[in-house]
Amino acid sequence: MGPSGNGSYNGLGIFSGTAQPVNLTGGVDGTLLIFYTSVSKLPTSWSIPYQNGTESQSLAMSTDGGKTWQQYENNPVIEGPPGHWNITGFRDPFFEPLPALDALLGREPSYYAVFGSGIKGVGPRMPLWAAPASDLTKWTFLGSLFEPADNSSLSSVLSTGSYGYNFEVSGFFTLPDEDGHLHYFVNMGTEGGNVSFHESAHWALWNEGHVTRRANGSAEFTPISGGAGDWGLLYALSSFNDTKNDRRVQYGWAPEDITGDGGIFSANQQGFQGALSLPRELFVHTVKNVVNMDGLVTEMGNSYLTQNLDGSFTAQTLGVRPLDDVVVGLRNGSTQHSWPGRTYNGSQTLVANGSAHMELSAVVTSASGPAGVRIGVSPDGREYTTIYYEPANNTVVVDRSHSSLIDGFANSSVIGYFHPYTTQGEYGNATQEALAWDIFVDGSLVEVYINERFALTTRIYPSMESSTGVGVYVPSGSSATFESIDMWSNLYNVWPERPLNSSSQLVWDTVEQTNNRT
Repeated sequence: MGPSGNGSYNGLGIFSGTAQPVNLTGGVDGTLLIFYTSVSKLPTSWSIPYQNGTESQSLAMSTDGGKTWQQYENNPVIEGPPGHWNITGFRDPFFEPLPALDALLGREPSYYAVFGSGIKGVGPRMPLWAAPASDLTKWTFLGSLFEPADNSSLSSVLSTGSYGYNFEVSGFFTLPDEDGHLHYFVNMGTEGGNVSFHESAHWALWNEGHVTRRANGSAEFTPISGGAGDWGLLYALSSFNDTKNDRRVQYGWAPEDITGDGGIFSANQQGFQGALSLPRELFVHTVKNVVNMDGLVTEMGNSYLTQNLDGSFTAQTLGVRPLDDVVVGLRNGSTQHSWPGRTYNGSQTLVANGSAHMELSAVVTSASGPAGVRIGVSPDGREYTTIYYEPANNTVVVDRSHSSLIDGFANSSVIGYFHPYTTQGEYGNATQEALAWDIFVDGSLVEVYINERFALTTRIYPSMESSTGVGVYVPSGSSATFESIDMWSNLYNVWPERPLNSSSQLVWDTVEQTNNRT
């Protein structure tokens, strides 16, 4: 399915959307239904004047498992944004049923859709639309679900990111906690909120919030906590309800990270551009008996706190972890290496020749300063990537200054915020939680997970095939205790039919073709 040609409603682009396993009347008969943004005018950007008629919303169906698609004959089903908005954009429908919202708004069973949008000079917006569950071609605008101000933040930018000026690839869903209570979440890609420690103009954020009924029958989302769905370059995060396994699964898009020409020079050499992340499970992450040792816990930020009778708190946030069954599958046929717990008083290489496709797990119980691991280490020590936690400002740092010897690849450090909980024991003793690292390397792609509530994706591009060493990072003058370290090298190749080397052969133009190379 692709653009149909200039002059039609989807002539110049088919932008993002979501899918549900239902037909146009909400029936389950093997049909897949896609709700997507159809584009008839370009260019479009939040930073330039919006051309009326640029984006509309359309439907397409598949009855053969997604092999072929048929456009709905009366597309588009939403011809444009709310008429009174001076918008920055209107794209990327995310739709699904929300029985809890039906009850709150007093509606018959409906599907709800949110979009990425914004109002120029005011702030990003998440417009909310609804359709009867029995007719997914009849969409009605209810109002704006979420209304932050231009370039604002829920809390500090360091801990919760920037809302920027426009939303893209928005999402709106519920998750139950371990006691069965429902929590409302939104996620959004934000544009224009780059800062010194986050060089990208994009953020991938989430917020939890309270949802209330507006007087006009719409809904209002008021955030109570938030953070980054991924602190690195992963963008356009979208999730779906995996009903077969009773879980919510999220994917994200990892673009290349090339300076200068945006990756044009490397496209042919690699044979591809961009990749999807590992599929992730989203859930309500709960930790009890949290104490406010440094005053940061009670600030509005990554966790929503409920105070207990003894003065401690129950902290809840959006949890994220790679799907367990996917990890098990990746380890199938791999080689596992394990190192017993010990205290390190300096950096040390553990494996000189590892793998460019591996998982590294490490648990750090205490450290006197920064501590972490090194990956992508070359035998001569010229290439390496350092991943560590900096307790001085509660940040996770991926130092890429030596990741590649090739000019043209981004080598700036990637920074994410992570505040460890301190919990109160049975006898009143306070203990800071250990850091459980889970790091996946797949060629240039690196995904970092910590304590099932932190994710960071980045690129490293080692120039040497031998840059596969792994080690412990403890800077001079510091010490760190590792409870365990495990590595699975040569993870399972999930695309065995693809060539191991997908790059295109270089073409050398002759002297005659280039007029003596002038």
